[in-house]
Amino acid sequence: MNIMDTISMLIPLKAEYVSIARLTVSGIASRMGFDIDTIEDIKVALSEVLGKFIEKKSMTERVNVDFQCLEDGISIKFKAPDQSIPGLFDNDTDKFALAIIGSLMDGIEIQKQGDNTITMVKKLGKAV
Repeated sequence: MNIMDTISMLIPLKAEYVSIARLTVSGIASRMGFDIDTIEDIKVALSEVLGKFIEKKSMTERVNVDFQCLEDGISIKFKAPDQSIPGLFDNDTDKFALAIIGSLMDGIEIQKQGDNTITMVKKLGKAV
């Protein structure tokens, strides 16, 4: 899994900035050759993750998002540089959102040691 390009954004945890991240991932995924339905799936998954970060609110009030163009897909990594977000994806409502993300993406990994990090991957050529 070689990384071809990485695009990074530092987004304020406010709902009005989610559209900027959605537009960015849409452009990247389109350039990579994803079809329109898959791009919509990626945008929904991205919105779910950012929505949870916004809901839980970090003390830094920002999240770093790295879009990595891979040879065989895209990886999106969300990172809040602190441990101040309590219970990210821990309650029943969050588990439902996590199920939605899992059904739309090919992989998701949550890391809560150190920084709060969520990485999700979508492979080219795999339809949901």
